[in-house]
Amino acid sequence: MTSTLALSRRTLIKVSGIFGLAMPFIGRPASAQKGGEIIMANFGGGPAAAFRESYGLPFQNETGIKFRVVEVPSTETALISSASQQQYNSSYHSYAGAMRLYKMGITEAIAIADYPELAHIPEQFLPRVDDKHLIGLPIHFGFYGMVYNKKFAAPADLKSWQALVSDKFKQRVSVTRPTFASLYDVPFYSHMLTGDQKKLDAGVAQYKNVVENSVTTYTSMAQNNQLLDRGEAVACAYYASTVWTKKREGGSDVDVLIPEEGALMTPYVLLLPKNCPYPEAARQFLAYASTAAPAVRAVEATGYLPFHAQAQVDDAMVKKYYNYTLPDLVRQLYSPDWGYVEQTRLELIKRLEAEVLAP
Repeated sequence: MTSTLALSRRTLIKVSGIFGLAMPFIGRPASAQKGGEIIMANFGGGPAAAFRESYGLPFQNETGIKFRVVEVPSTETALISSASQQQYNSSYHSYAGAMRLYKMGITEAIAIADYPELAHIPEQFLPRVDDKHLIGLPIHFGFYGMVYNKKFAAPADLKSWQALVSDKFKQRVSVTRPTFASLYDVPFYSHMLTGDQKKLDAGVAQYKNVVENSVTTYTSMAQNNQLLDRGEAVACAYYASTVWTKKREGGSDVDVLIPEEGALMTPYVLLLPKNCPYPEAARQFLAYASTAAPAVRAVEATGYLPFHAQAQVDDAMVKKYYNYTLPDLVRQLYSPDWGYVEQTRLELIKRLEAEVLAP
């Protein structure tokens, strides 16, 4: 059985206060291409390989335009550092990161009219500049769920996010650093506790409580994966895609669930850098990437689920790795106002470092 995406208006994304639009692209037929290639900045390892296989090589075979991925530690940093002489003409980002780059003038807005497949992306997930332009091309999403080691905790113990601050799990949970807590933990906790992500005091207090109850503040995903595998950390707020990967590789101890308060959706986009090499080829790749087929191909390798409403996703596979079908997931996921998240992020990081982590 397959599912397609059906989303509620409560996840509406609002992007405001963003100006200085790039000129919209006037489409040209593929025959107008004069060589060129797609040079994508992407995270090393699994993400790069998945894009190469699911997006890049099929696009290359269909169009004759060469595709290659450059693996980088940070796609934001890669675009910023090469802005004066841009090396990339495609790049993969979170919504908040994409908004940051657009406001810095490093990426172009894309014209909705140039990409007809965007009609199949639910309105809630169009990261708008205005009624005619987007910051980037939305392709798929993951989620930030309750990840735990089944040897040391049962789902009944983790019905609420408050489990992370309970005596039962004192110094048995892990927590991320302020850089990422400002994007994910604090906005979600603020929404969870008050119904308003902008009431940051509540989210900061909850994050502080989790830090105080934790065995450590992890500094990398590799470290946190080890903590979970060994049971040194029994549970944490973490990327569900890591569970998908572990299960695909034969792991059985680490799992994910969504507590009764819900979980945070983490959406991703492809961007078009300004002054990039081979811009026409880059726009042709965006058009290809906006269709359902590449995102569907990427599901099994990544655990990220398509936005495209006509994408046919294997429910049995999604439930095998995530314990929920796609419709079940979507009903329980919350996506904040990512424009506000980016607007407040730097000050929030400073606040968390001063109020939570300072000796």
